[in-house]
Amino acid sequence: MTGAPLVLDSAGLDAVAATRPPETLRALLAEAHRRGREVIAPTLVCSEVARGPKRTRALEAAVSRHDRSRGEQPSIRLIDTDFSLARQVGAILHASRSGSDRIVDAHVVAVCVPSGGGLVVTTDPDDITALATAVPAARIRVIRPT
Repeated sequence: MTGAPLVLDSAGLDAVAATRPPETLRALLAEAHRRGREVIAPTLVCSEVARGPKRTRALEAAVSRHDRSRGEQPSIRLIDTDFSLARQVGAILHASRSGSDRIVDAHVVAVCVPSGGGLVVTTDPDDITALATAVPAARIRVIRPT
């Protein structure tokens, strides 16, 4: 995979898990696939989406969509929080003078850093943009899923 990834926050992941994802999001996913770009989400984002059996089942289906018989990888790569990512998240929260209430959004920004940026699908563009100022070396753009 090459280029900046498409990064899903909870609204983006929730939209992907919907029975019929919004047209804009479907177009973004198709374009990411066409360009060979990864679609990623911090695993912590799943905790905001997996609320109730119906939403949890839809989320499980969304993150496991792929055909193993053809050697396909899952369409969304979940990124677990290891110590390195946790330090990056802490640095972002510190530099942006944000509290722990923004920890999930800080994870979204932090997973953009290794690739030098990303296109974040979010309904909280102001929060993501504010946190992204903490990592000026990473080019982070935001877009709404609808």
